[in-house]
Amino acid sequence: MAETADVVVIGGGSTGTSIAWQLARMGAGRVVLLERRGLAAQATGVTAGIVRTHYTHETLARMALRARQVFGNFDDEVGGAAGFRQTGFLALLGPDDVETVAANVAMHRELGINTYILSSDEIREVEPRLALFGIGAAAWEPESGYADPVRTAFSFANAARRHGAELRIGVGADRLDADASGIVGLETNAGYFSTRSIVVANGYSSRNLVASLGIELPLTPIRHAVAFMQRAEHFGKPHPIISDRVAGSYYRPREDGQTMVGKTAPYDGEEDGDADAWPAPRPEVLQTLADRYRRRFPNQGAPAVNYATSGLYDCSPDLQPLIGPVPAVAGLHLAVGLSGHGFKLSPVFSQMLAEQMLTGSSKDFDITMFSPARFIEERPIVPHHAYSISTL
Repeated sequence: MAETADVVVIGGGSTGTSIAWQLARMGAGRVVLLERRGLAAQATGVTAGIVRTHYTHETLARMALRARQVFGNFDDEVGGAAGFRQTGFLALLGPDDVETVAANVAMHRELGINTYILSSDEIREVEPRLALFGIGAAAWEPESGYADPVRTAFSFANAARRHGAELRIGVGADRLDADASGIVGLETNAGYFSTRSIVVANGYSSRNLVASLGIELPLTPIRHAVAFMQRAEHFGKPHPIISDRVAGSYYRPREDGQTMVGKTAPYDGEEDGDADAWPAPRPEVLQTLADRYRRRFPNQGAPAVNYATSGLYDCSPDLQPLIGPVPAVAGLHLAVGLSGHGFKLSPVFSQMLAEQMLTGSSKDFDITMFSPARFIEERPIVPHHAYSISTL
């Protein structure tokens, strides 16, 4: 006998669990989350968890500010722990981006974000161990930092349960069903669910799942390597998070004496359509990441790569998420194409989607700009102040 649900959410990462929480707390009825492997078992489990507000589009910056506030007050707003640590966030830009970063910082400050431009001497005050080659400008956010993605996803999941949502771990969606009226249910590895509303929040795997309904998602799977570098014993206190757009890498400190190093550009990776694979990063990719870190922090000598992993970005053409209903199939909603910044915005994306599903619109932010139909309608999201491509 088929089970019934008012809403089925597919995907147990930070996106899916936060959506289940928002829907349940807003009174969406019987909310069931399906996760085939385990909570935070894929992209969420390997993300760097950076929480920053530096964006090149005003709406995204506003959303990031609200998300930063949630992470900073997570226990009161959600319940449980996110493991947020306020380290500060330093963006390093090349000489071609001096005017652009000034425009972005001015925009951010108008929105109430605590950020400002740093001179070379001020960069040294924030992080004296940095080599300053290639830097034309820098922006500093003292209130930004990082959170623990796994703890965050589990806290979202527990909050969803407290509000009555059901989580089915080990249950995965195999096929979505729809008729002329829209969604009618889905087949899983544990039986059939009858529902009129489905949220697909399953990363690149979402592409195959919705394809049977005639929906072609414009997603490109880009695999990103992450190297865990051992900081030298004499290094001292952890450095802030650094987005080194000059070299094309980020450096995210850990409290255990290591630093996570990855690439800043979403498309700067290797296309890989196997969402279930976990290939080890190629040695030459790790060498590139290690060299970038060593050049930026030369006082350490040659710190070792202790560990490496990889994760899959589901990149959209404009590198912004596809959030909202699919016009062609009533009752089908998407939260995909997060392009590497879904975690930091998950508390806000989830609220926007839940509000739209239950009331027809989102209260604080315009969710229609993220519509899955925007590429068909030729209205991609365009940055207000875009940076140049890194060359070093």
